Amino acid sequence: MNRHGTGWAPPLSLVALLMLAACAQQTRHRVLSIFFDGVPPPPPSPTAGAGPEPVLSHSAGPAGGAPAAVSELERATEAAAAPAENVKSPLERVASWDEALTRLPPDIGGGVDWVRALKDGLIAPRASITANPAPRPPFTLDTLVPGVSAGGHPPLDLDVELLPAKAPFYKAVFPHSSHTLWLNCSSCHPGIVGQRPGMAAIFNGAYCGACHGRVAFSPQTSCARCHVNLTPADSDLVEADLARAREAPIPSSPELLERGRALYLEACAVCHGEKGDRDGPLAPALEVKPRDFTKGKFRFRSTASGALPTDYDLFRTITRGVPASAMPAFSKLALEDRFALVHYIKRFSERFAREKPAEPLAVPEPPPFTTELLATGKEMYTAAGCHNCHGERGAGDGPSAADLKDDWGDPIRPFDFTSGRAPKHGPTAQDYYRALATGLTGAPMPAFGDVFEPEQAWAVVAYTMSLDERGRGPALAVKGDIAFPREPREGELPPATFPHWFHRIRFRCAACHPTVFAMKRGANPMTMDAMREGKYCGACHNRGVAWPIAFDTCARCHAQSVTATK
Repeated sequence: MNRHGTGWAPPLSLVALLMLAACAQQTRHRVLSIFFDGVPPPPPSPTAGAGPEPVLSHSAGPAGGAPAAVSELERATEAAAAPAENVKSPLERVASWDEALTRLPPDIGGGVDWVRALKDGLIAPRASITANPAPRPPFTLDTLVPGVSAGGHPPLDLDVELLPAKAPFYKAVFPHSSHTLWLNCSSCHPGIVGQRPGMAAIFNGAYCGACHGRVAFSPQTSCARCHVNLTPADSDLVEADLARAREAPIPSSPELLERGRALYLEACAVCHGEKGDRDGPLAPALEVKPRDFTKGKFRFRSTASGALPTDYDLFRTITRGVPASAMPAFSKLALEDRFALVHYIKRFSERFAREKPAEPLAVPEPPPFTTELLATGKEMYTAAGCHNCHGERGAGDGPSAADLKDDWGDPIRPFDFTSGRAPKHGPTAQDYYRALATGLTGAPMPAFGDVFEPEQAWAVVAYTMSLDERGRGPALAVKGDIAFPREPREGELPPATFPHWFHRIRFRCAACHPTVFAMKRGANPMTMDAMREGKYCGACHNRGVAWPIAFDTCARCHAQSVTATK
């Protein structure tokens, strides 16, 4: 990125000259070109050579809309540059995170589209963690190019394309514009983005993982945000593809198998392993482990419990992906390529050579979801013991939930029906019915096809789908504060309370457990001295990530002190 090498520093006279003129777009382009290749030139000025550069008006036109000359990016920049004290977000008045989610725009993965929220004026983030950021060294991009720092004008509208040599299908695009709406340049340069990152390093908290998975969205479940070939196709196109695959499947052939082998090694082996035994280089870092194809056990099927899936079942999973996991949608691949993968994957297990898939389950037409059907479904949900794993309210917190493991010994959580996100087996009522009737082979979820009559099964489907509290979005909150009981001694603050849900909004569980906090009561001997040394809560609350542990922040944790002073 730096054309002159890491050891080059500009002379002081040049620094002064650049800083004096950095507000002009032409100068901004010249400054950035010192450090970056491929910086887009500024738009031509209609009054070039006739004095100072004109400033576009952002006031509404005659019809109440913005002028055509004002781009969406410029409007976003204006929102980002507005002083925080002058921006009153409508979200300031919400009572809970769940309520905030109903007002924030969704992204393609069902999470929050934060950039759109910024553009729509729903949020007004600060450019730094503290109100008075610490002084920076004299030769950073922030001091040389103040016009592209967060809160400045305009952001750097430059996409960086990353093309892996061994897997070009996974081409990634880094959008500078959306990041410089939020962050100063020195947030990433030169510390975080010093070398080309790898996904394993990102999953483990390096490079992009310094924020993504800790502050921003998780990279494990958001492949399509960066890898443009994994962007899900329109749902209508996906359903049309699935209909074609069901009606006219493409049979195996030597040519198709060879094509499948090449595609698998490029797109699948990184997680599932070259031998299909889930021993790929990324597998150890994944929270949801990839499928081991050698065992011949597949969760998402239309066939009976324990039976092999049909070709269409495998095609459907490859096309749709698996929500809330690192298995992305491969709907951008040609239909023939997806069938090539289906046939190649089957070669990993001898079961496919010995057995034939059973006939798929016939899913009847769903009845109207009436209040009576919901009431019946609630009774059947309890009678069948669904609450033991999924919980009384369907939040995935039943008494057996914490001890569940899959056939590979990995911990597995029951689905949270209240979360608003699509289950891994699929989003439609028919998908719910099929999973209930056939079970999820390899997981603790049994088959209820022989337990429920179709009417009863549909009642359970209707009830579980009705538990959705938000209608969209991922399950971000773990409800339940943790109180640290102790009697306050004279002169001490009241006991502290840890707001679990508030932290889970921002972090994955793995950000704290078991590295920062052991998952065992009494195993974390927390003291204020330990936290000030950077242990436990101090791992983040040290001015490095969140507000620091200090005298003026005591009431944030020792909440009873707030009540006591009122």
